[in-house]
Amino acid sequence: MTAAAPRPIRARPIVLLAALAALGWAGWWIGSHGHQSGTTARPALWHIVKGDRQAWLFGTIHAVPVGESWLSPAIADAVAHSDRLFLEVTGLDAERSTHAMFDKLGRSTGLPRVEARLGHDDARRFRDILRRHPAELRDIDGYESWAAALLIGSVAASDLSLSTQEAGEAVLARRFADAGKPVQGLETIAGQLGLFDRLGLTDQRLLLSEAVRDAQNSARLYQYLHTAWARGDLARLEREFIAPLARSPGLRHVLIDDRNRRWADIIDADLTGRPGTAFIAVGAGHLIGKASLQAQLAQRGWRIARIQ
Repeated sequence: MTAAAPRPIRARPIVLLAALAALGWAGWWIGSHGHQSGTTARPALWHIVKGDRQAWLFGTIHAVPVGESWLSPAIADAVAHSDRLFLEVTGLDAERSTHAMFDKLGRSTGLPRVEARLGHDDARRFRDILRRHPAELRDIDGYESWAAALLIGSVAASDLSLSTQEAGEAVLARRFADAGKPVQGLETIAGQLGLFDRLGLTDQRLLLSEAVRDAQNSARLYQYLHTAWARGDLARLEREFIAPLARSPGLRHVLIDDRNRRWADIIDADLTGRPGTAFIAVGAGHLIGKASLQAQLAQRGWRIARIQ
């Protein structure tokens, strides 16, 4: 008898989305300690054109199973014919400075214990996470709620045996650097962290609660995210990982929509202001939905065609 497919999880994986499909800096706290996978992925790739200018858009997830083959002939050809790379952020190899920036923005004095910031059921879930990761979370009470949420997300992601060094950003950055081609960031690590630091208390507490709930189902949530990404299944990514953000429009605007508008301005100015072809790799969460990066670029006169 064929086993039944697992039922979709109707969770709201806000923190997992941030960690794996929306925030480029997140890779440094996920780490790389995976087991060999050997699977083949064919994530979505777009070609954009305006007049005689062109570029490529590629949606990444920031950590993949070790040994996964996602660099298809179409992506490799686009990379070879591009003369510059845009990522969300650069400088992620400087892990010490990234940690320092996270602590500078995320730590504060006089905070209530994390457990006290959660409802009864979520506090119980948090105690379970703390029992499983005492060393990694020993100082968590000293972090603001947004930072505590991301720390919880990091330990949940670290349980998944993934590699950031084989994911899109790291592989593409190495290829362009080895070819002597420039690698640029659409924003800074400090800027990305600052998005969270400026959140109101209500959104921060929501993020914290969601992180605790996500952590219990991180393996299955990642399976759904990865499967949709690997197949280029935009409808599933939208349904399972973007649409749920509607219950917190403030978070959606901060994480996705506002950044897409800013990035579209940067990309449009760069491509129209100088010759050559750019390869643009950002989290897949930015390339789905009505306010996607492609939609923003289309409003600026770019024609968008999906290639893969």
